[in-house]
Amino acid sequence: MKKVCLVMALFSLFSCSQNFSDSGVTETLRESNMTPFDAKSTVEQAPELPTSDMEAVKGNDFGGLVGDIPEEWHAVEPSNSMRIAEYHLHGFGGKEDGILAVFHFGSGQGGDTQANINRWKSQFQSEDGIPESRQWNQIVSGMNVERLQVAGTYNVGTMSGGSGESLEDYLLYGAILESPNGSYFFKLTGPESVLEAYQESFESYISSLRLN
Repeated sequence: MKKVCLVMALFSLFSCSQNFSDSGVTETLRESNMTPFDAKSTVEQAPELPTSDMEAVKGNDFGGLVGDIPEEWHAVEPSNSMRIAEYHLHGFGGKEDGILAVFHFGSGQGGDTQANINRWKSQFQSEDGIPESRQWNQIVSGMNVERLQVAGTYNVGTMSGGSGESLEDYLLYGAILESPNGSYFFKLTGPESVLEAYQESFESYISSLRLN
C-alpha cells in the first residue's frame, strides 16, 4: 500500500512541474528501499581508449596545420624543446622504435629546404661513403612537400637529439612541407626493417596534411 501511495505522489509531482529534479526522485526511492531504474546500465559501455589512441582519432594541430595520425603511432612528450611533436612507432623482433620528430620554427624560419635535405643526407654513411637515397617532390593540399628517403649507417650528434653513436642499417623518411605559416619538418628515423613496416602509414599521414 505504501508503494502505491508513493507512486501516486510521484505522479502528482511530475504533473505539477516539468522542471523536476532527478536527484530528488532518486532520494525518495532510496528512502522507500526502492532501486531507481537506470536505462544506461542495460547498454554495454564502450571501453575507454588510452590517451595515445584518443589523440590518434582526433589527429593533430600544429598551429594551423592538421593531419590524420595513424592509430598505431604513439604520441610522447618531445625529447627536446626544438620538437613540437614526437611519435614512437613500436619496434619488433628486438628492434628499437622508429621515431618521428616534427619541427616548426615559424614563418621564414628553419632554413632553406634543400639545405635541410642535404643535412639529413649527410647524417648517413655507407661502406663506399655514399648512402643510398632518393629525393622527390609532391604536392599536398596545394602545398609543396620535398621528400627524402635515405638508408645506411646513421650518425646523429647530441646537438640534434641523438646519442652520438653510429647506428647501422637505419632508414630515414623525411618530408619538408612549405606552408604559408613557414616550413614544417617531419623526420622519421629507425631500424630499416621497422620503418619499412610503417612506410604506408607514414605516406598516408603526409598525404593527409592540410591547413586548418
